[in-house]
Amino acid sequence: MKLLLTIALFAAGQISFAGTVITKPADSSFIYVYRSGQFSGSLSNWSIFVDEQKICKLSNNKYIKVPVKPGKHNISAKISGIGMFKKETEVDIDVVAGGSYYVACNIKKSITRARLEMIEVTKSTANKQMEKMTQDNCQESD
Repeated sequence: MKLLLTIALFAAGQISFAGTVITKPADSSFIYVYRSGQFSGSLSNWSIFVDEQKICKLSNNKYIKVPVKPGKHNISAKISGIGMFKKETEVDIDVVAGGSYYVACNIKKSITRARLEMIEVTKSTANKQMEKMTQDNCQESD
């Protein structure tokens, strides 16, 4: 009976050890921004911003995991060079407490330039695309 109660409390996200209650924060949310490995534009590192704050220069075939609070967040990308500080692309994400959100970054190339396209994708799509990726070194490991 005690074992079943312990399992039930653990599954619910809280359990007591020596009088200390450990709980999983209900408002911890994450936005994963990833860039699939494409040959086109692979040497370019795009600066990723969340709510106008620079988070990382995202490398090819890498991802970043950004902790955020619930609410609306703007994710944008810029590239250095001639168009420096010019927003290339952006997407808005409405974050709910405890959720995980995924933004795919793809290089779209035309005759004159390459640009980054950002789109929110489902968890299953992201899991397939991120399967062999590693976290970018601009982020501390978990």
